Amino acid sequence: MANEITDRRTPTRRGGGGSGGKCTIEVEVDDVAEVEIFGNQAQIRTLAGGAASFRRFECNQDIPVNPSDFRFQGIDGRGKQTLVRMPGPRTPAVVRIEDAKGGRHGYTFDIFWQGVAGPWNNGGGGGGIFGSGNNNGGFGNGGGFGNSGGYWNRDLSFRGRGSGNLRSDRGGNDFINNCVISIGRNGSVEVSFDTDKGYGVVMRGRVNRTNGNWVYADLDGQGGGTIEVETDSGNRVRQIQMRGSRFELNWRN
Repeated sequence: MANEITDRRTPTRRGGGGSGGKCTIEVEVDDVAEVEIFGNQAQIRTLAGGAASFRRFECNQDIPVNPSDFRFQGIDGRGKQTLVRMPGPRTPAVVRIEDAKGGRHGYTFDIFWQGVAGPWNNGGGGGGIFGSGNNNGGFGNGGGFGNSGGYWNRDLSFRGRGSGNLRSDRGGNDFINNCVISIGRNGSVEVSFDTDKGYGVVMRGRVNRTNGNWVYADLDGQGGGTIEVETDSGNRVRQIQMRGSRFELNWRN
């Protein structure tokens, strides 16, 4: 049952719309599960233990594409509830529930936001937001969230020598090697390299989508930018490309 979608639900409408949104979600979890909410649908991904399922999913409106003032509040449950991903244009809100005690138990939480959702159009294909018939997929017709791109939902830790170069706006062109990269299940990214000048490079970001073997992330700091990581089926990293307003980095294993 590990890392499988075990229940899906569309909301029951309660209350009016307006500029303020709210959903109340009640689920049953045996061990560890994540509740993924996007637009007008939700699904539960069971990560460990028995199959998690919905008891209740009530909203006064759909979650907008870009909600503002998004908030999470745990209501009840004996274990831990955590908002691990904020919603975005192609990513769901994700709430992780960890129930350390044996047996199934009920959990209830609320999410709130500002903004009004327009009509949802996910590219047809008969699958709606969730696609069709893919028990391990995510939202969207390609098995990912939104109209294109996928959803990152695993841990990756990689170390390799490789080689590459780093060019900065200061005119430098430094040789880099000894790449260490980790991508957490929550989408956090940290990448580090050694340089031939004796200093290290560390950059951080957050995954926004995947496409095939590629993982795409938004770079934190550095004046903004992107991180692109190519992996293989064995969880090894083939290459990394980074672009920012002040630098350009390319590395291959």
